[in-house]
Amino acid sequence: MSRETPVGEQLERNPSGRTSGRNSRCRVRSRRGFSLIELLVVIAVIAILAGLLLPALTRARQKAWGIGCLNNLRQLQIAFHLYADDHEGWLTPSEINIIMPEQARWVNGIMSPWYARELSDLTNSALLLAPGPGHLGSYLKAAEIFHCPGDDSRYFLEKRRGPRRVRSYTMNQSIVCGNGVGMRNGVVDQYDPNAFVKWGDFARKSPAETYVFIDEHELTIKNSAFQFRWTDGPKSYWPAHWPARRHGGTGALSFADGHGELHRWKDPRTGPSVRTWAEAEAVGWMAWDNPDYRWLWERTAGPWPEGL
Repeated sequence: MSRETPVGEQLERNPSGRTSGRNSRCRVRSRRGFSLIELLVVIAVIAILAGLLLPALTRARQKAWGIGCLNNLRQLQIAFHLYADDHEGWLTPSEINIIMPEQARWVNGIMSPWYARELSDLTNSALLLAPGPGHLGSYLKAAEIFHCPGDDSRYFLEKRRGPRRVRSYTMNQSIVCGNGVGMRNGVVDQYDPNAFVKWGDFARKSPAETYVFIDEHELTIKNSAFQFRWTDGPKSYWPAHWPARRHGGTGALSFADGHGELHRWKDPRTGPSVRTWAEAEAVGWMAWDNPDYRWLWERTAGPWPEGL
């Protein structure tokens, strides 16, 4: 009976007619590598997929930041309510006098490296929870509540280096301060008639249309108040303060009735992506034709005069 030739020996014979099993097995086991063209095709497919997925991931991340930001503002709003309940309806001030740190305000610390008396304020989270006149920190448990999750501004602001700053939010200037207060012997004895000083003052207009806290642009945030030229009317200019637009073009605010809102800004000049004051000046502060300025003006104080 003839013996069947193994497959490996059938594949190759040497010149003498003998099979070479070793060489055949090596041939069978070897695999061809990727060609350069195939590698380029794979890389191109990965790049296309990344280009399709990254925008979606970015939007999802910004949405998550927005939800976290609104949660922070709601907690600040609750603390704001509790303070008024504990002080016979008197509201904690947005600011009294920036150069008088002993005066009442909702939080201490200046977040601008150009205006801070103590640069440590920018990164001092303990300062946010410290007790003091008007402070809301004692009603809160964590300093992270004062910071927007999407705010990555740093100690060295323009270079974006150093430790992260600890606060992103400011308060509507019309809360107690307005256009300024009168003082005698260090004690406030006169308030702006347009300001909200006690809780009952919100009855002048709908509390659902009067904002209290706002997420402020990382370049313009300074003290505890969001400054605004409300008495100039709905067509004026930003007084070197912009709302932030970190959450996919929206700004985060909380209102006197307790609700929070992510409002989509319509004008690209509102809270633009700039890193330096020179870039900010290039954008400009004028807001004569800015619908976002009017929207915020309508929710800052009031009631406003008819016809504006």
